[in-house]
Amino acid sequence: MKDNQAKYPQLRFKGFTDPWEERKLSEIVDIYDGTHQTPIYTDSGVKFVSVENISNLETKKYISREAYNKEYAKKQAQKGDVLMTRIGDIGTSRVIETEEPLAYYVTLSLLKPKKIESNFLSWLISSPEVQRNIWKRTLHIAFPKKINLGEINQVQVMIPKNKEQQKIGSFFKQLDDTIALHQRKLAKLKELKQGYLQKLFPRNGSKFPQLRFAGFADAWEQRKLGEHADILTGGTPKTSMSNYWEPKEIPWMSSGEVNKKRLDKTDNMISTEGLENSSARWVKEHSIMIALAGQGKTRGTVAINNIPLTTNQSIAAIEPDETLNYEFVFQNLSKRYDELRIISSGDGTRGGLNKQIVSDVIISAPSIEEQQKIGTFFQQFDTLITLHQRKLEKLQELKKGYLQKMFC
Repeated sequence: MKDNQAKYPQLRFKGFTDPWEERKLSEIVDIYDGTHQTPIYTDSGVKFVSVENISNLETKKYISREAYNKEYAKKQAQKGDVLMTRIGDIGTSRVIETEEPLAYYVTLSLLKPKKIESNFLSWLISSPEVQRNIWKRTLHIAFPKKINLGEINQVQVMIPKNKEQQKIGSFFKQLDDTIALHQRKLAKLKELKQGYLQKLFPRNGSKFPQLRFAGFADAWEQRKLGEHADILTGGTPKTSMSNYWEPKEIPWMSSGEVNKKRLDKTDNMISTEGLENSSARWVKEHSIMIALAGQGKTRGTVAINNIPLTTNQSIAAIEPDETLNYEFVFQNLSKRYDELRIISSGDGTRGGLNKQIVSDVIISAPSIEEQQKIGTFFQQFDTLITLHQRKLEKLQELKKGYLQKMFC
């Protein structure tokens, strides 16, 4: 940071050429920590926020006005101040944008700007160089990890003149608002899809869904999956045999990849020799993959393959016959994740799905024509969700890039 070159960011707005100046946070903000006492919560009063509320400063916890006045008389959070996490999560910041009084826990520090613009300060804290500085001063042996107020005061930052601060702060606020807008759109699309999943599939043993496409009125039938689909399990070539994995000729899928939902390629490849000398098996295009095991919430998750591939032993591949539409089955099993997890729990001593359990799963299905209609509808929905997800990811990457280039 003391290098003279570091006083000029890589990317700047037109008209700004002055060098940035090095400061300690204590020189440009007044820093306070929140209450160290677990408060007595009330049904209403002053909002009480902690580290878990930093994303939007929304909370359902309140303390009384009397408790607030007593504890925060000399460190009241006001509009334009910045809250920063300091215990557990370290260095995440948020500008206070409300006139309402706000109480805050010891997991947060309050930064009151003196010689710095609020939005610029929040983004400055998020910049890679300041994050590294904060990280160096964090007490990592503590549990949970934390940064003490004295260390926050000593964090070094580079700042430009006020007009450039305002320009940068405004730019990142607009970018963040755009990201938040896309996040809300994506959340609404996912919520809308969940609503349609509830209405376009029968509930509670009914033979008729709540909502149907025009022209369909017949009752749905109960079908055992194993009677209308081939259920296949695969295997893993010996990892000690390099010739089973090279040359990379055949797509090979592990259970961790079911989280991709739709597969156009796999993370791993095996050789023809590896396929011939293991229990790995070819799976037809447009089969439904269900994770039989896996860490975390992987078990019971389903995916669909857009290419022929081979799988390992922790996946059951469902190849529907002509009476079941693959997209319909995929959407049906996707919405039944919790049910499949319960089925796989058995007596509670050992969790896991197997080929027989998958074969015994009952699918409630209408005519193949109605299945195709439902499957296509949800496939188009998923495509729209994916497009919005990619747009959001691009914006987040763009933000990350600007944070690298627009701060010293």
